[in-house]
Amino acid sequence: MTYHDRPAHTVHGIFNHTPFGARQWTVFLICFAVTTMEGFDTTITGFIAPAITQQWQLPGVALAPLIGVGLAGILIGSIVGGTLADRLGRKVVGAIAIACFGVASVASSDAQALSQLIAWRFVTGVGVGAAMPVMSALVAEYCSDRARSVMLATTFCGFLFGAASAGFATAWLIGVLGWRGMLALSGALPLVVLVAFVWRVPESPLHMLVRKKPRSVIEQAMAKIFPALDCSNLEYVEDVPAAATSSRFALLGREYRLGTLLTWGAEFCGYLVFFLIGSWLPTHLKQGGLSIHAASQLSSMFQFGALGGAVLFAWMVRRFNVAAVVGSAFGIGVLLVIALGLLETAAWYAGVVFLAGFAIGGPLICINTIPGVFYPTALRASGGGWTLAIGRLGSIVGSALIGLIVTSSWPFPVVCMFLGVPLLIGSLSMFWMRPILGDNTYRAAPDSPGHTASEGSGHRPATNGSLH
Repeated sequence: MTYHDRPAHTVHGIFNHTPFGARQWTVFLICFAVTTMEGFDTTITGFIAPAITQQWQLPGVALAPLIGVGLAGILIGSIVGGTLADRLGRKVVGAIAIACFGVASVASSDAQALSQLIAWRFVTGVGVGAAMPVMSALVAEYCSDRARSVMLATTFCGFLFGAASAGFATAWLIGVLGWRGMLALSGALPLVVLVAFVWRVPESPLHMLVRKKPRSVIEQAMAKIFPALDCSNLEYVEDVPAAATSSRFALLGREYRLGTLLTWGAEFCGYLVFFLIGSWLPTHLKQGGLSIHAASQLSSMFQFGALGGAVLFAWMVRRFNVAAVVGSAFGIGVLLVIALGLLETAAWYAGVVFLAGFAIGGPLICINTIPGVFYPTALRASGGGWTLAIGRLGSIVGSALIGLIVTSSWPFPVVCMFLGVPLLIGSLSMFWMRPILGDNTYRAAPDSPGHTASEGSGHRPATNGSLH
């Protein structure tokens, strides 16, 4: 009997057999809003960089550390936030993370020196990084196995939407608010969302089940999520392979090692290219003679292309293997990033920028869905956190390369040709990952009741009414 054939009398069964309800939609929308704020805040530095250098009379390369430390903060925050969320809970870690990056971003708007600005952007990055794996874990655990890939992909579309909005917001508002006002805005918005997160998002019942919380607490959470159901007679079974909870290095254990490394490789390569282009393009275009307004608008086409790709790929992962989708898109991206360098003088260059973002940035949201379907509940937030951290490591390498590119004066077409190499590596990694995920990436997660000993879990379900 497969998982979807089982009666809906377990916690997993309720989520799999019950239609997506109002409380689940509320959790999803709040998590989507948080990821949107994260995308806005992460990208805003690249768009306001020309204004900062102009006001403080700094050379263009001086702001490379500003971008780099923010990414370093995201890297650290992703690992710490994901690990703590698997141990302490999704809600408490998520609330602290949102508050952290909101307050720090507002504080950074009052920085009086570059060193102060760098310090506050690091703290902001830690908060953003910590919030990301929490949001993905919550969405993954509030929907059915079948809908998990598409819901995660849609959630990460919020990040790209926020990143794209930062370009247009800068183009229209920086003349009124200045770069300080833009930073203050990027901090005030998540603080508003924080109120809704604390008020309307319950802790994940699946996480509480894995952490062996009292049955009464889990029943209370289930009653809030499914008010029309009687949750008093549920079977509290938790089918997690022992290795998933007992080993500190389970992500690199025999069962998950190859998939983990391939996912990390594609994440690193994709973010390196996406961040380098997205952060460097506004400055490159301004140096080419465009105004800040025009450079921001044209550069934002790269972010909106990524958003368009994310929407399409979010639909595709419901029907096709997510790794095959990413591998194919990155393969096309190799050609488009080369075109980005060769066709800069074309009248339709904005379309080239859009398509490059479509093929390079759009697939990134799909890679970030893999931890949600590849790892069990006990490893989901930490697996997502480490994957995001590896992506931010790629972004840090990309930011370091920006400084090298500026000082070396390499021709733009040559740089774009070199950027095709990591994209090709990412494409091959995902094609290798395809058979590991199998034909149905929405399959029951390894900790679902359908993942029995006969399926290789090595774990036997608990008896009725027990709580492991």
